[in-house]
Amino acid sequence: KQWYQRRVRGKLADFVVPHSSELIYEEADQLLYTATMFKKTLEAFKHNARERKFIVRDFTFSRTVIEQQKLEVTNMERAKNKAYPPLIKWLKGNFSEAFLNWTHVKALRLFTESVLRYGLPATFMTAILEPNKKSEKKLREKLTSLYGNLDKNAADSTDLGDIPAMFLTGDYYPYVYFDVNTAFVDNAREF
Repeated sequence: KQWYQRRVRGKLADFVVPHSSELIYEEADQLLYTATMFKKTLEAFKHNARERKFIVRDFTFSRTVIEQQKLEVTNMERAKNKAYPPLIKWLKGNFSEAFLNWTHVKALRLFTESVLRYGLPATFMTAILEPNKKSEKKLREKLTSLYGNLDKNAADSTDLGDIPAMFLTGDYYPYVYFDVNTAFVDNAREF
């Protein structure tokens, strides 16, 4: 952005065509500009640009190269459009298996966390609940009142240092709790 802020393009060399610099492409902190000048001042322009930490690259116009690049882009878009329907079909077919495996990993995590907290033998109940946002606090209070006697550490949740847990993240409850994000299932219905 120093290119225009400091108006250095005219100071880099003599015989630069006034107002010939145009922005071609911008990406994050990099900008691509053109500059038109006479051949005899090209080396001085490059040298002065390097001193001001600009990178100068030569460009030779070739209609055949440009046409070839446009043809490559068209072929790539055509290949992408051809590969897209089979990809979606494959994703729809394999989503259920991936979701099933993900759910299995969550069940293993639940079992491991329960054994670490409550010990063996593993006698516990697993439930999946999806409360409304309004009733979530009420549900937590009810679960805490029902299962508060299982874990005395939950009453004093300020010191979580000695709690035997493998995946202790976020809030701590007297029952094992995992948040399962299924937002991608709703997004999958759009296909």
